Amino acid sequence: MARFLGIDTSCYTTSAAVYDSSGKILGEERIVLSVKQGSRGLSQSNMVFQHTKNLPPILQKLSPLLQDIDGIGVSSFPRRRADSYMPAFLVGKGAAYNLSYALHVPVYEFSHQENHAMAAMAKAPALWGKPFYMIHMSGGTMDVLSASWKGEVMDIRTLMDSKDITAGQFIDRVGVSLGLPFPCGRELEKLALSGHGTYHIPRSSVKGAFSFSGPETKVQRDIRTGTYRKEDIAEGVLEHIGKALDKELRTIPFKEGMPFIAVGGVLANRYLRKRLDGILRSLHLVPYFASPEVSSDNATGNAFGAFMRHKGSR
Repeated sequence: MARFLGIDTSCYTTSAAVYDSSGKILGEERIVLSVKQGSRGLSQSNMVFQHTKNLPPILQKLSPLLQDIDGIGVSSFPRRRADSYMPAFLVGKGAAYNLSYALHVPVYEFSHQENHAMAAMAKAPALWGKPFYMIHMSGGTMDVLSASWKGEVMDIRTLMDSKDITAGQFIDRVGVSLGLPFPCGRELEKLALSGHGTYHIPRSSVKGAFSFSGPETKVQRDIRTGTYRKEDIAEGVLEHIGKALDKELRTIPFKEGMPFIAVGGVLANRYLRKRLDGILRSLHLVPYFASPEVSSDNATGNAFGAFMRHKGSR
């Protein structure tokens, strides 16, 4: 049974996973990077330091599964573009090549964006090589994309992105102001479950792009006044993001019947998943969601991608 290792060293998570040729994730480990309470993020140098510290114990935990691996998939850059660079990914890339030289196996380089897409495709491998649409909603990304293929490599084009801050940044900035630990998505979702539907945020006036800067300014002002319950603010933020998705996705001339992959840490949120699923179906698109467990940053997509690239090269 052939096995493939995936590695991803993203902005806030160190991760590795092992996929085998029977179509199963045999093991997956990750460590979320430490962020000080009240902080909104990390410097690149801090990310590199923490990834360098985290990756050896992660690989040690997976070591029983690393015997006779046939290939390694790794996120080497954020997007597959010449101007797409982030030092954090060099930690994973370096580890992948060190292992490949020692084990005499190939390395398959992917973008972090492709890793997310492949995390969903691992449950629907028939999508490999076929065109699809995709939305990637994470802490730093709010993109609607169209993907075709050049051989075994995805050719991803942007249909819509964020004019200012992303939905993930909106959630995190509000969450930090509400006293939640960063990243704030999971805890903000818990708060929202106790909301009473009484807090509403006006729509952004920006057209043809996502925009959450103005809404965030209003929410921050309302938090400072202490007029609204935290639970109602959290619910209002998620409701506003859902309405923004509904408004903007309906402006894009999608081809009906196409697969639509939905990934990213923001889409681990069950409310937003359900809302987006309804929007896509109403647009006559076919939704494919990564499971909540692998919607956030992880290496399962790279492990699956290494298997598919290895299979295609034989």
